[in-house]
Amino acid sequence: MRPDWAGLRGRASGRPARLPQVDEFFGTSTQVCGGFWPFSTDMELPVDGVPVGRSLASGSAVCCDPISWFKTGIIEQPSMFVMGLPAIGKSTFVRRQVWGMAALGMNAIIPGDLKPDYAREVRLLGGQVISLGSGVGSINPLDPGDMHAALRRLSGRARDDLTADWHERRKTVLEVILTVARTGRASGSQTVTDVESNILATGLQVLHEHTADAAVPPVIADLRDLISQGPDPVRAAAVFDAPDDDDAYREATRDLLASLHGIANPRGRFGRLFCEQTTEHIDLSRPVDYDISALAQSGDAVVAATLAATWTSAFAAKVAADALADAGLEPPRNHVIIMDEMHRALRASPMMVDSLDLLTRLNRQWGVGQIMITHTFADLMCLDSPAANAKARGFVERSKIKVLGALSRAEVSRFLRAESGLPLSAREEDLLDDWATPTNFAAHASLKGVGRFLIKLGGLPGIPVGLELCDLELGGFNDTNTKWHH
Repeated sequence: MRPDWAGLRGRASGRPARLPQVDEFFGTSTQVCGGFWPFSTDMELPVDGVPVGRSLASGSAVCCDPISWFKTGIIEQPSMFVMGLPAIGKSTFVRRQVWGMAALGMNAIIPGDLKPDYAREVRLLGGQVISLGSGVGSINPLDPGDMHAALRRLSGRARDDLTADWHERRKTVLEVILTVARTGRASGSQTVTDVESNILATGLQVLHEHTADAAVPPVIADLRDLISQGPDPVRAAAVFDAPDDDDAYREATRDLLASLHGIANPRGRFGRLFCEQTTEHIDLSRPVDYDISALAQSGDAVVAATLAATWTSAFAAKVAADALADAGLEPPRNHVIIMDEMHRALRASPMMVDSLDLLTRLNRQWGVGQIMITHTFADLMCLDSPAANAKARGFVERSKIKVLGALSRAEVSRFLRAESGLPLSAREEDLLDDWATPTNFAAHASLKGVGRFLIKLGGLPGIPVGLELCDLELGGFNDTNTKWHH
């Protein structure tokens, strides 16, 4: 017996009966069968924001960015936190955010691009790339965000408010740089003392009175020389009980002057980074990237001090731009600040934690969105004090959108769920842990979760999404091997 297309003939031979053909129709559940109840598909996904990719659960398109979701009322703060193991595509995900938000009219500010991950994309967008490094460029800590020029355009209450903000920012970033500069020395205090802080605050105000109408702002050498001369207000801040005692004043200012001289000296530890005028002023009418990749081999202290200066400058520039917009001198603009490698800046000084803590609480009022990026939650829990760790933990808790990449099960259960209280289901934990698995046994094998992320919004089920790149991204600003192409 030879079988035909349907099998063998005969009883118990397994031959199927011919089934009649039926007409196939395509339509919605309401059109075809009167509707399904309960719903047979997952919850509706937002269509507002930057297209990211497709849901790994349903294949539906996923759109997400912090500013669009804030404007449509999905979240209460325009904030996003991206977390995941190295080499899974975190920077690629954020580059898509930068590109998409630029198309929506929102320029990105990257205040510290160490690798660099964003410089090429910013250039393709017609943006500004500010290069900093030893012999490459400099940034003046006494004029963060080019506020000196903005102040000359304002008057009245607006100028007074911006001046007060300027003084506070200059003092804060200077204290951070001084703390970093003193790290590792054998004797003497590494942190800025209360007396030194008073001297700096008073000296900056006196220096502003002398240079408010000058064409260019003062530099650190000018502050050093003013403190060395000892005007009466500075003397009173240094030795309030004996301001006329020259020996007491010299003793109170000796360590501070030595530290300021080390920063102002172009042959010192920081080279020309902080001792000269800012070489390129920030332009917030287009995307901006501070390229500090030239400092990659300069040590953690120099990188941390530079990040403190560039982050402060970016925030100050945004405040100055808003003040000019309120005065009708500039058009109002929304921006998103990308804070990559944030754990390196947080370890620079406890004051950086305080500065970022203020930003995450006020970004809605400032008209600025933020995207913070780090490897794991543990990076935020290894600061100098429990208070600093608690504030750093608040960065994740207050970020309304959490984008999670490949993470170990221990990271999820110990930190994300226990420390931050993020409601992650067992299924989501399994997914993140599975993404952290290598694809094979080869050396440097990629992880299964490359390009895959879980978008969490409060207690809602996470949206597993696969990032889909277009041709421009694949061969353009995401190509990290361009130097090998000829």
